[in-house]
Amino acid sequence: MDATGVYLYCFTRAGAARKIAAAGVDERSVVTALEGSAAAAVFSTVAIHEFTGDAAAPGEQDPQQLVLRVCRHEQVIEEVMREAPVLPVRFGTVFSSGQLLEKFLAGKEQEVARILDRISDKEEWAVKGFLDGARATEWLMASDPVLAESRRQLPAAAGARYLRQKRLDAQAEEALRLWCRELLDQVQSRLEPHAVDASAIRLQPGNVTGRTDEMVLNVAYLMLKSSLAAFRKEVESLGNAYAQQGLTLELTGPWPPYNFCPPLREGQDEALGVRRDT
Repeated sequence: MDATGVYLYCFTRAGAARKIAAAGVDERSVVTALEGSAAAAVFSTVAIHEFTGDAAAPGEQDPQQLVLRVCRHEQVIEEVMREAPVLPVRFGTVFSSGQLLEKFLAGKEQEVARILDRISDKEEWAVKGFLDGARATEWLMASDPVLAESRRQLPAAAGARYLRQKRLDAQAEEALRLWCRELLDQVQSRLEPHAVDASAIRLQPGNVTGRTDEMVLNVAYLMLKSSLAAFRKEVESLGNAYAQQGLTLELTGPWPPYNFCPPLREGQDEALGVRRDT
């Protein structure tokens, strides 16, 4: 028989995850909870060899299978999140035994409980901004007096026009860069007062977003549930205001609060037998 380990999804309040319908990360195991007095660890058993060694090495995993596992991991967390606050654990965290998970929870339970108290009644939402560069440049060419005049004075002769056009393109590129930075500052200054906290997230390339427009904004916001309606309205208002200039805003959520939960690092090396991703 394969050696089994304990796959950890998240922590939540004690008693909040007694029955979980979502399938385990391997689609075979039942998800359950290890209960403490103040917090619980949501886990399932897995075959250790599927998450260690060559099976876990970059480039060795079946991409389609990996995506399915990530989705199942998130589905478990989101199901628990509908009932109580969660401290999510990153994908791929496996303990080599249930005893090690018990030890880890016992040592971290009070810290986990404090984190859960801090994020109670709050949700993580993400605002992404995508820029249509051609549309934004054309808007700048029409609205900036200097650029508009430079374009009007382009000579008719092909040779002279080519050189002047190159200079104009460089001017427009720099103007676009400065305008975009100022615009994003304005967007964030309008959104941040509605949130408890905000955290910038790494921008994603087009092959990840699946969009031709460039991602120029990616920010996570920790929101009080009571403030969400006003926040949605502000995002919609900003999106409408800047749409003609080439900026599209996208609001998604709620998400597990990955960006607002500190890592539980102290003592983790001794507790985790396989992966260290908490």
